[in-house]
Amino acid sequence: FVYRDYEHAHKVLDGPFKEWTAGELEKQGLIFLSNWEWGFRNLTNNVRPINSPDDVKGLKIRTPPEIQLQAAMEALGAAVTKISFAELYMALKQGVVDGQENPIAVIYANKLYEVQKYLALTRHCYNSMVHVMSKKTWDKLTPEQQRIIAEESKKAGDYMRQTLVSEEAGLIEKLKELGMVVTTPDLAPFKAKMGPAYERIAEYAGKENVETFLKMVEKL
Repeated sequence: FVYRDYEHAHKVLDGPFKEWTAGELEKQGLIFLSNWEWGFRNLTNNVRPINSPDDVKGLKIRTPPEIQLQAAMEALGAAVTKISFAELYMALKQGVVDGQENPIAVIYANKLYEVQKYLALTRHCYNSMVHVMSKKTWDKLTPEQQRIIAEESKKAGDYMRQTLVSEEAGLIEKLKELGMVVTTPDLAPFKAKMGPAYERIAEYAGKENVETFLKMVEKL
């Protein structure tokens, strides 16, 4: 719940986040080329429409094995279940779990609307990826080759962004047409519940790193 919208996320990721992360990655022998992404993750379920944090309480929610997603759902009172993505559709169909969370494009492309009734536009996590290259390989390239790779990597990332932003509203409308009930909850109460999640993430990623990142977000 740290980003206000796509524009805010892009400003952070392309600005202070990239500067900070590029230096850290280089220490690990990697070159930061560009940001790639899937966009905001949203919550679906079969039990009830979600309009407030209380509506999440008690729901059995599948998340991938990522600490930030598990911590966020648990902070909202959900019972987190770890199920592989390959098994997710059947788990939802059989009622093994009540719901899941993913970007809109993933929900649509994998036909999760067939086994999920309610979609809440929670935008609780921004699904970003960093495109990197081994520094050893990078250093073997000519300056011209480095320029081309960096430019093409950025073009690919920009294309992903443009496609996500331009198609998301249309995909939401298609999901409605396919029978999903879509809600747009006020996200402030959800964000207010994230204290315990930040603490858990800090245990994993380091308190200083979490504080540094949150300061970046707040400045923009």
